[in-house]
Amino acid sequence: MVVGTVTSATRVGAGEWEVVVGDRFIAVLAAPADDRAIAELAGLTGDATVGIERLVQEIPGAPDAAGEVDRGFAVVWWPTADASSVTAVVRGEAVVDVDSPGGSRRFDGRGIRPWHLAEFRDVSGVRITEAAAPLRPRGTAIGARAPGRATLRATDVEWTPEARPSGADVPLGASSDRAARGGPLDATNAPETETATDAIAITGEEPETVEGPADLDPISAFAPGPPPRVRIGADDVRTVTRPILVGRRPLAPRAPAAASAAPELVPVRSPTGVVSGTHLELRVEGERLVATDLRSTNGTVLRTATGVRRMRAGESIVVVPGSTLDLGDDTIIEVLPASDEAPRPTRTDRPRT
Repeated sequence: MVVGTVTSATRVGAGEWEVVVGDRFIAVLAAPADDRAIAELAGLTGDATVGIERLVQEIPGAPDAAGEVDRGFAVVWWPTADASSVTAVVRGEAVVDVDSPGGSRRFDGRGIRPWHLAEFRDVSGVRITEAAAPLRPRGTAIGARAPGRATLRATDVEWTPEARPSGADVPLGASSDRAARGGPLDATNAPETETATDAIAITGEEPETVEGPADLDPISAFAPGPPPRVRIGADDVRTVTRPILVGRRPLAPRAPAAASAAPELVPVRSPTGVVSGTHLELRVEGERLVATDLRSTNGTVLRTATGVRRMRAGESIVVVPGSTLDLGDDTIIEVLPASDEAPRPTRTDRPRT
C-alpha cells in the first residue's frame, strides 16, 4: 500500500468527478459515471497487484452519440510502494498536475485518443482536476480522515506522500464517512470557504527518498532498463529513444522541438499509395511503447497473440513485443524484445526542470 494522504474538494461551478481511491491508484470519471465502471473499479481498490492496463480497461470509451460531450477520465497509479514514481493516464478535460522539487507541471490529454499515458519520477504531490482549473501547487490537506479505500464525488483530488498524523484528525462528517459510493461533497458544510474538503489517509511502507526534480517530459521519462526496439520492413531495426514517424513521406510537426525530442522520420515504399505520407507514430511513454495511427487514409492493422484489430483513425495503443503493425503494401512493423545491449538514457541524458 502506498503511503500518503488523499484530499478531495468541491469547487462551486466546477465539473464534478466520480472518484475511486485504491491501495495503488486514484481514478476519476466524469460525473455522473457508469455505475458498472464504478463498481468494477471499487472492486479493485484492495488489489495491490492491479496494473494500469486493467484499470483503464474498466473505463468506458468515449461517447459516440452526436452532440454528447466526453469530459474524459484520469487514472494515477503507483507501480510500487515507492510513492515517488507515478504513472498517469488522461483523456478529455481531466488533467493531472504533478509536483516535484523543480515545481509543478500539468499533464493533459493533448487530444490523443483513446488516452494519453506518461510516467513521472521524483513526485512530491499529485492533483487531479479539470483543464479549466488553474495550475497551482498542491494545497494543504485539511478535513476529516476517511478509510484508505473509498469512492466519492469531487471536483479536485490531491495526494501528498506525507501520512496524516493522528492528532490532525477531525470528526467524520456527512461528506466523508463514505466507504461505499456517496453523493457530492456538501460545500455548505465548509466554514466560510468555496470548497469542502475530505481527506483519505493511505498507509504503508515509507517511500524511498529520491533527490532531484521530477522527469516530467513524457517522451523522456524512461524507467530503468533497455528501451524498446522495432523492425520496420524487412531489416530496419531501430531502438526507440525518441518518437518515430513512419510513412511514404513523413513530415515532422510544425512546432519546433528540442534536438533530443525531435522525431526520427522513416520513409517506406508504398507502390499502390495505401501508406499515408505520415502514417504512424511510435513513441515511448514510461516503460511502454505506444503506437498512434496519425489519421491515415487506409488505417493500421494491429496483430497480437490474442487477435487482430484495425486501429481507429487517431487511436493510440500500447504495443508489446511480438505484436505487428501492418500499414499496407507489405509495410510491417514488428515490436521486438528489448535488448540489454541497446543504448539507454541515463539521468544525465534527460532534460531537467
